[in-house]
Amino acid sequence: MRRKENETRKISREGEIVGWLRDDPQCLQPLTVSKVCLPESEDGHWLDLDAVVVLSWKGQEFRFGVETKLMSTPKVIEAAIDQARRGCQGRSLNPMILVPYLPQSQLEVLMSREVSGLDMCGNGVVTVPGQLLFYRTGFPNKYPHNAGIRNVYRKESSIVARVFLLRPSFRSLGSLLKETDSRGGEVTLATASKVCSELDNDLVIERKREPGGRNQRLRLLQPDKLMDRLDTHYTPPEVTKVFTGNWTLTEERLREELWAWAEETKERVVLTGSSSISAYAVMAREPLQSFYCSNVESASKWLGESLRQTSRFANVQLRETRDKFVYFDRRKDLVASPIQVYLDLMTGDKREQEAAEQVRRFIMDAVKQPRNGEPA
Repeated sequence: MRRKENETRKISREGEIVGWLRDDPQCLQPLTVSKVCLPESEDGHWLDLDAVVVLSWKGQEFRFGVETKLMSTPKVIEAAIDQARRGCQGRSLNPMILVPYLPQSQLEVLMSREVSGLDMCGNGVVTVPGQLLFYRTGFPNKYPHNAGIRNVYRKESSIVARVFLLRPSFRSLGSLLKETDSRGGEVTLATASKVCSELDNDLVIERKREPGGRNQRLRLLQPDKLMDRLDTHYTPPEVTKVFTGNWTLTEERLREELWAWAEETKERVVLTGSSSISAYAVMAREPLQSFYCSNVESASKWLGESLRQTSRFANVQLRETRDKFVYFDRRKDLVASPIQVYLDLMTGDKREQEAAEQVRRFIMDAVKQPRNGEPA
């Protein structure tokens, strides 16, 4: 019996994936699943594969050696590709992987590697170089991976991901936490561990245990991919209160006063992305200085009579938010982290998005800059 279209479920055994292919021979039309059997070679030895599948098309048959996995993370899929290739090497079999779900990005990877892949949602690529190419995508994921954290690229969890763009290599999780703390990030060991696990599954970072040691080295693999993920999943901070006014003294004095307020009260303050742009890119800055701060009422009282609330000739705006990620990696003169500036600007208009690309190059250049000595 076919599953309902909106059904979401878990898969408990790899054999269930192979069984799905056997039970639904028309699932790949116009291809037909004509045979699904155990991976036994002609000489009676078991192959290092999970199954052998025969597909038919226009009177021709094509044999595939299949490797199945219960998860669909990039790291797991990469391992499945390598295992399928090894299992088919030297035999009249084409490598294929079977997993619960294959997004379009992974189908493109499979096609470029000349490896077939099918999922249990209806997506797939079947390739036999020079003879056959079948490609189908667009079916939603019915088997979402139950990660420890819903999305490691959003909100407070993103702080751990961001730190790899500031320092791309660490000797241990403890050294990563130390670096995060030094930049104003408040992250627990458990959260950092879960985020790093997901980043590793996405092949964004590499976790590698030292021989004979307990620590795992952490290394950024794909900075551009990490930036793309942070951008795609970015949610602006929740602003609960806004104060707009006119400051009668200099910009430098305003920043000094807000810095002193934060030091005295243990509150937080930082310039927004659009007001920090001049530190990283060339773009005409608006006369209005905009700040994120954790307590608007307290900050405005601290600034005293030099600040008057008004919408006419306003040159200061205080935006109250308790979201901690905006304050992470704050720089000199209350300038926001280049990562926060980039993400803020990417939510803006065309002019701001063009400036964001300059900030992105600034971040990427810093990532590629060699550091003296060993990683943290």
